[in-house]
Amino acid sequence: MPGTFFGFNTALRGMQAQQRGIYTTAHNIANANTEGYTRQRVVLATLPAYPVPSMNHPGGTGWQIGTGVDSQETRRLRDEFLDTQIRRETGSLGQWEQVQDVLKQVEIVFNEPSDTGLSTLMSQFWAAWQELSKYAESSPVRTTVVETANALAEAFNHSFQQLATIMDDINQTVELKVTEINSLAQQIADLNGQIKNIIAVGDQPNDLMDQRDLLLDRLSKIIDFTITTSSNGTITITLGGGGNLVEGVDGSTIHELQSSGSAVSWVEATQPALNISNGELFGLQKAKSEVDTYITNLDTLVSELATAVNNIHTSGDDLSGTAGENFFVANGGGPITAGNIQVNPNIKTNVTKIAAASSGGGPGDGSNALAIAQLQHELIPGLSNTTFDDYYKNFTAKLGVDAHEAVRMTTNQGVLVDQLTNRKESISGVSLDEEMASMLQYQRAYEAAARMITTLDSMLDKIINGMGVTR
Repeated sequence: MPGTFFGFNTALRGMQAQQRGIYTTAHNIANANTEGYTRQRVVLATLPAYPVPSMNHPGGTGWQIGTGVDSQETRRLRDEFLDTQIRRETGSLGQWEQVQDVLKQVEIVFNEPSDTGLSTLMSQFWAAWQELSKYAESSPVRTTVVETANALAEAFNHSFQQLATIMDDINQTVELKVTEINSLAQQIADLNGQIKNIIAVGDQPNDLMDQRDLLLDRLSKIIDFTITTSSNGTITITLGGGGNLVEGVDGSTIHELQSSGSAVSWVEATQPALNISNGELFGLQKAKSEVDTYITNLDTLVSELATAVNNIHTSGDDLSGTAGENFFVANGGGPITAGNIQVNPNIKTNVTKIAAASSGGGPGDGSNALAIAQLQHELIPGLSNTTFDDYYKNFTAKLGVDAHEAVRMTTNQGVLVDQLTNRKESISGVSLDEEMASMLQYQRAYEAAARMITTLDSMLDKIINGMGVTR
């Protein structure tokens, strides 16, 4: 039959298993508010039964007696599929947050509709020429034309500078994000090495895995990637295009990224071309493309406006009967753009040089000024056969639609990420009520196992010391 102390071993194993459960519960409770912590549970399993031969007669049928319990591992309660979903949707949230933030800044630049926006200034510009056509010799009216034109040019300059600043900010943000990616990659690689070493000796590095998963969650908001897990516990992070950011073979190899403007590439030329399709970096690249489009639209508007006005102005005469000069010029020379347009300095200092009259029309003629004023209603081929005002309103209206779409997508993605996070918390989060119930369970089981040892000790005492002497 089993040894005399067989029951003690079974009870002892029970106490040890329940003690491990209590320690794990205490660990869960202590980390209830720790970011990224995954609750843990002790996995208990029945030990193989011990065969006991029959004691009734030789050759009789034997029986088996249980040998107790074994705490096989302390397991993290985590759903990897849900982790993948959260990281993908978090990347989309990061993308739309960046687009929303940039487009909000662009909306402020154009500030439409308003009394101080470009649309109002252009209307005042056309109205000033209209007024000049009636009072071609009036110095105050000529001064008004120059001042409204100067205000319009400065508004174009200011809008361009603000958009250029936004572009610079995007490039700086991309640089910061790339630095953050490289830092996260190094931390993950370091954890790979620690996890590998702990698993190699047969232990379970749950807390280190939590730290690594938290870093992966942060990385997923910046850039999209895929993960491959090795049997030794390390992971390999592969970015779009096939290049590895972290190679988990030895837990220490990372391949850094670098930025040039909003473009992101590998430091090593041997790595494949990077293909970013989600996350904050993708959102920043997308937002920069949008801003670049608005700069191009603004440059096109300014170039066509300056060309049309200059063509008419140079065909007329100023107050002295001299052929008109270009009304708008580029500050510093070159093609006229939103960033360099200005009123001709010669005209700014001498308003008599405004060519309000047609060629040979005389001082009182305002027909040339009228022709410029009528440009407001002409369809311009270079502006997709729209008027100046309509072209400007069209791309600012598109800006409003794009900004609204970015807000809508950010809101929707935020709700989706919150829902997925709540599902994750229901699985991996620590519930204090549940932990208290588990603690009581383990406590009662521990007390029962301890009582079993006390009972067995009493039984052995009777066997060894006898029932006492009867007189």
